[in-house]
Amino acid sequence: MHRGRGSAPAVTPATPSVPVLQPGKPGQPNATLTGSAAAPVTTPGIRPGDARFLTDMVTHHAQAIVMVDAVASDLTDRQVASLASRIRDEQRPEIDAMAGYLEQRGAPVPPEATNPNLVDHGSHSMPGMASEKDLRELAAATGAGADRLFLTLMIRHHEGALTMVEEHARQAADERVEEIAADINVTQAKQIDQMRVMLARLG
Repeated sequence: MHRGRGSAPAVTPATPSVPVLQPGKPGQPNATLTGSAAAPVTTPGIRPGDARFLTDMVTHHAQAIVMVDAVASDLTDRQVASLASRIRDEQRPEIDAMAGYLEQRGAPVPPEATNPNLVDHGSHSMPGMASEKDLRELAAATGAGADRLFLTLMIRHHEGALTMVEEHARQAADERVEEIAADINVTQAKQIDQMRVMLARLG
């Protein structure tokens, strides 16, 4: 069969043809492994810059969820409440994707990936992060004040994420990490524009 231009032949991974002796546990016999069972299992690595970006962004996303949860029941503007819910629904899967990428490559996964409330979010120094004082004020806000404060803090938070994406773009990155960063950039830039319009409307 004619092979199209630019296509590569299928490659079957080679497996050891020489048996490998695996020492048994105390009191148990040794085992002889052949074929794929004898092939070493390797874990793909990760660039330090990619690991740092994903680790920080997991924490950054986790605080966004904390902010939404702190004020969701007090938001009175329908558009603001809808956007807040969308932020939470979008960033939870993104956290899972970034944590999964780190875990697959043997890199530490921030505890916030499992539970956004596990750490003191006010102690982090990433761009746009809310302070503990900000979070307390947000949790205590009600009425239109809650809508305005949420938008103000989340605009700053999103702007911080864009700064992190921009800083990461200056270094070599894995293609998948670049895709994650690009998706964050597009989504959050659009939401910043939407939140600014809402904030102007609310006065």
